[in-house]
Amino acid sequence: MAACRLKEGPLEQSGDARLKTPRRARIMGWLWASVLRLLCATWRKRCEGFEAIDRERAQGAKMMLCFWHGKYLPVFALCRWLWIEQRGESACVFTSRSARGQVISEICRHFGLDCVQIPDMGRKQSYQLMRDALAEHTAGVIAVDGPLGPCRQVKQGAIRLAAELDYSLVPASTSAQRKWVMAQRWDRMEVPLFFSRVGLSMGQPIPVPPDVRKDQIRALMDELYNRLEALERRARALVDTGAAAD
Repeated sequence: MAACRLKEGPLEQSGDARLKTPRRARIMGWLWASVLRLLCATWRKRCEGFEAIDRERAQGAKMMLCFWHGKYLPVFALCRWLWIEQRGESACVFTSRSARGQVISEICRHFGLDCVQIPDMGRKQSYQLMRDALAEHTAGVIAVDGPLGPCRQVKQGAIRLAAELDYSLVPASTSAQRKWVMAQRWDRMEVPLFFSRVGLSMGQPIPVPPDVRKDQIRALMDELYNRLEALERRARALVDTGAAAD
C-alpha cells in the first residue's frame, strides 16, 4: 500500500486546501483506515465494469469517479484494492473543511489518495480549489450529493468541472449482503460487515462536452442519477449471484 504522494504546488504553498491535521483526526483516520483494510480483506468481493475504464485510461483519458456520499467507505476500500494496489494509480479526493473532513482526509492519505479539503459554503473559492487540484491529476473522486446533501441529489459541480478540465464522469455504486447503516446521518452511510459479500459496479464513462449548456447540465445530472441507481441494483445482483453460487 503506497502512501499518499502530496505534490508540492500552489495549493500546498497557499495553505488553502491542505491544512495541518489535528492529532485527534490523525488518530481517527488511522483507526478507520486500519478497520477498512481489515474489513476489505475479509469481504467476498465481486466487481465489474473496469474493462472500459482500463481501455480509456490506456489512451490517456481523464476520469472522475462519481458515487453517493453514503457509500464512500466501501468505495474507498474497494478502489484502494482495485485502483491503487492492482493498477498502481492514484486520484484526488475532495472533502469538506471540517472535523469530519479532516478524518476523511487522513483515511485517504493512508489509502494512497490525494485529498483536498474545501470550505462547505465557499462556492467560488471551493470551485477554484477543486479546479486547481484536478489540474494536477488525471483521476478524481467525488461524492456527487456531498458534502452536505440532500441525500442522493446530484449536484452540478462535478459536471462543470468535468466539462472545463476534459474529464469523463464514471458512475459507481456498491452493495453488501450484510452492512451497518448509520441511519442518523444525512447520507445514511454504509459499512459492509466482516465476511460480507460485497459488490462494486462501475458504469461506462460519460463524456461531457467542454461547452456544456445549462440544459445539458440538467440532462447529465438526471443521467448520472439514473445510472447510479441502476449500478446499485447491478451491485446488488453481483452480491446475490455470489450467494447463489456458494
